[in-house]
Amino acid sequence: MYERDPRRRAGTEYRGRRVASSIARRPDRLALWAVAMAVVAMIMAGASAHAGSGGTGTGGGGGGGGDRYDRLWHDFSHKQKRWAYRTSDCESGGRAHIDSGNYHGAFQFLLSTWRAAPRSPGGDAHKYRWRVQAVVAVELKKRDGAKTYWPNCG
Repeated sequence: MYERDPRRRAGTEYRGRRVASSIARRPDRLALWAVAMAVVAMIMAGASAHAGSGGTGTGGGGGGGGDRYDRLWHDFSHKQKRWAYRTSDCESGGRAHIDSGNYHGAFQFLLSTWRAAPRSPGGDAHKYRWRVQAVVAVELKKRDGAKTYWPNCG
């Protein structure tokens, strides 16, 4: 119906040219939107990278321990990290969230040992992610020796 009406067609073409010309006249608006979208993308990427950091397991009701334990873990030597992987694998198959009666977590801590250990966040070991437990275990090993708490696996 409007296809043959020259006034209708001219109005459509005029509106199309007007939008294109307004972008051409104000490229700063387009650049501003591009910068804003890039900033939002970087923030979202940073948040997702932060959420996914750290060891085996997800942390439980006791919390994950966050960046503090990741930094401590990063500062350990390769030998200390290898000891932690080997010991937790021997004690619990590397499962961070295991509770087998008197023993808790990947390193099979007694509750009293876990709570009194250096760098321990308290609570119950199996409610924390593997890396938190590993930091506590390595610190405990440095203080008292491996054979004190892990006579078969340490």
